Amino acid sequence: MLGKEELISILFYLARGRIRGSMRIHKVVFLIEKILGIEVFNFEPWKFGPWSRELEELLKSLEEKGLLKIHIEPPDLASELLGEEAPVKIYEASAEFIKAGEEAYNKLINVEPVKALYLRKITLPALSMPITYLLAYIYSKHPEMIVRSTIRDKVEKWRGAYGLRLNK
Repeated sequence: MLGKEELISILFYLARGRIRGSMRIHKVVFLIEKILGIEVFNFEPWKFGPWSRELEELLKSLEEKGLLKIHIEPPDLASELLGEEAPVKIYEASAEFIKAGEEAYNKLINVEPVKALYLRKITLPALSMPITYLLAYIYSKHPEMIVRSTIRDKVEKWRGAYGLRLNK
């Protein structure tokens, strides 16, 4: 269906070229794969839930090619209130990479329109929701991904605050 770089280019196209945090990128791609029933990257349980070495290496490669730029931003007030106190990497895609994402998305619409619509439906909210909700949701739906988590207790509190039940 989709190659690694194609999926990430679509993600940045749908994000209008800017994504806040590598953790968010990993979690959104993980959700896309689970909900669409595809496997593009190999995810494993890690410190903050699902993480992919392949995805991390691809992001570095895209930066080296000049298709992504990364800079650091301090947390804003809303982030601090949600417990996101550390500075965050901001990923910004080049116009060329956004255009590639648009082309890949349009190709997907022609080949698999339902998957393309679901991809958009998953991605847009996941890119804008608080990272605490995104983590709580993933920990609730995919408990197999929390076995190595170092933030399990925090996420458990967020899960309770959001009223999310654990899938078993």
